[in-house]
Parts: sequence; structure tokens; C-alpha cells
Amino acid sequence: MGRANKDVGGYRGRRTLTDILKFIAIALGVVVVLVLAGLFFAQRYIVYTDEGPKLELPPFLQMFRGGEKDPVGSASLPDPSDVSVVIDPGGSASEPPAEPEKPSFAIQLPVEDVLNGTAAAKLEEAGASALILEAKAPSGQLIWHSDLFTADWAEVNAPQSNNEALKQWNEGEVYTVARVCCFRDDSVPYSLNKRALRKGNYNWRDELGLRWMSPAHEENQAYIAGLCGELAALGFDEIVLEQWHFPVGGKTENITRGDRYDPDAFTTQLESLLNQVVEAVSPYAANTEVSLRFTGDMLGEGSALSGVTPQLMLQYGNRLWCDPESRSVLFEVYPSSIGSRRTVDIVPQADENRTSFQAVIPPEE
Repeated sequence: MGRANKDVGGYRGRRTLTDILKFIAIALGVVVVLVLAGLFFAQRYIVYTDEGPKLELPPFLQMFRGGEKDPVGSASLPDPSDVSVVIDPGGSASEPPAEPEKPSFAIQLPVEDVLNGTAAAKLEEAGASALILEAKAPSGQLIWHSDLFTADWAEVNAPQSNNEALKQWNEGEVYTVARVCCFRDDSVPYSLNKRALRKGNYNWRDELGLRWMSPAHEENQAYIAGLCGELAALGFDEIVLEQWHFPVGGKTENITRGDRYDPDAFTTQLESLLNQVVEAVSPYAANTEVSLRFTGDMLGEGSALSGVTPQLMLQYGNRLWCDPESRSVLFEVYPSSIGSRRTVDIVPQADENRTSFQAVIPPEE
């Protein structure tokens, strides 16, 4: 029995160190050749920027760069911290919602505080961000000089210098509201009897003992509209019409009936006034809005005396100014018509020593 029966092949001897080194050298040579070939091929796609060299691959290779699709090509990806989005439940992306604006607290100051430069400090002391000025008082007096004939004839104008001071103030950052007492006017009816509400041969007076211009008189409507146009030109942010309706206080049954006072035409005549006011302010409508003040006694059953309807208030009042009691009446009488309308709350005085008119103005929708 010989060992030859167990041989399955010839003698294969062990690999020597020389053989291993030869194999490594060949592999390195192949790698070097491939690298050089790659560099030679890619050098046409290398661009130099201020941030250093960048590789711009041809379109057919861009989608496979880095093992993933890259639709942007050579554009660098933004840092995740530079992008702010909010994902809503539906899966769409949007910018973060803006923080809601807070209501503005407004107080009334005399125009003298604007003229002498103390208004800003007084607003800051009171914690208010908006100013209210009584532009036309129930007495009929104005805080500016009007170019209208009626104001000149009734001698209700302020000095001409007030106009420039008010215009300069309104160019500032403080939101400023002008209150206009429309037809309750103790001056114009005294000077122009033919335009007054009358009681026989005398001017009719309300519960405060004040005269009224007739809201039905076309010249009175034009006067109020003209005043509002001048206030808008002076740069007021908001004009609030007060007593813009027929009187509801005092002995209204004593008012002489006729063209100046016809209950069947009240609402139509008020609409005529409001249309004229809107038209007068329209050149400045981007900066000035018209609002309406109402009281509870001019609504409901009082509508027959005032001529006011919810339709008029909704159509012509950008805001509705009222005290809390009147607001309750409004929502009780017209819950569906004006329930969603923005209202400005006229708030009680903060203390017994404060006599200024105050309000909380809601932010813009």
C-alpha cells in the first residue's frame, strides 16, 4: 500500500512574501489608474466659487449624487435652522401664524395737550396707545379752522395755526380718533335759524338745553360731510360720528313737523348724510375710517325717533362705539344682524378724579 493512493493533486507549495507584494502592487496600480481617469473625466465639471471648488455634475448624474436623488443639482442645501414652517393637520406647510394684536386703550385729552406738546407724555402716563380728541363739540365749536361757510358764519372756528399742529401730530405713530358731534349743535341753529329744529317760533332744545340742526336739511348734511373731509385731510385715523341721527332725548313731541322733521323720511335722510360723509372721506379712505356711535335709546322702539336701523349701522360704520349697557341692548334687539360686528367699548372712568373719555379699540381684523 503506497501513499500515492491518497494524492488528489500535485504539490502546491506555500505563497511567498514576494508573491503577496506583487499582488498589492498590481491592486494599487489599478486604483491609481482609476483615480487618475476619474479626475481627468471630472475636471471639466469642477467650478471655483468664493466658497471654494464645487462639483457640478451633468444632469444624468445629478440624480444619483451621494446615492440619493438631488433635484437641485449643485445648489447647496439650506441649514434646517434657517427654515421656519408650521405643519397643519392636513399635511401642508405654512409660515407661523402672526401673533394676534392686542386692543388699544384710548383716552381723550384736550387739544391744548397736542398744541403744547404734552400729549405724548400724558398718554404714556395713562398707559394708553391711542388718543381721542373732541373735534366738534355739542356746543358746535371746532378744534381746527374750517374753510366752510357755516363754520365761519357761526364763529365756531379755532385758530388757523391749530391745523398745522394737528397735521404734524397725525403724521406720528399714535392712533388718533376725532369725535364729531353732528346735529346736536348749539351754535349753528342760533346763527342760522332756518336750519334748526324748531318749536314754534323758537329753536327746539333737548334734555341738555342744547339746540339741534335739522338732520333733514341738505345744507346741514353737507356741512357735516365737509367737516369730516377736512378732518381726514388733517390725517386723523378714525372719525366717530355722534348724534348723527334725529334726537331721542327731551320733549321730541314738541318739535315742529314739516320738511325739517318728517318721521316717515328719517332713515332715508340719515342715509343721505352717511353717503355724503363716505364720499367726502373717500380720497383719504386708505388712512381714515368712519365709525358710528350709538346708544341703547336709539334702537328698538327708539328707532322710530332716531331713524337708525341696523342696516345703516352695518353698512356705514367701520366700527360701532358704545357703552356696555348699549351693547347689551344692541345684541338683544338685533342678535343676528350685528352680533358679529366689531364694537369699541366706551369704558367708565378709572377713578373719580378722571373725567376723560376712554375706550378700548379692538385690533384690525
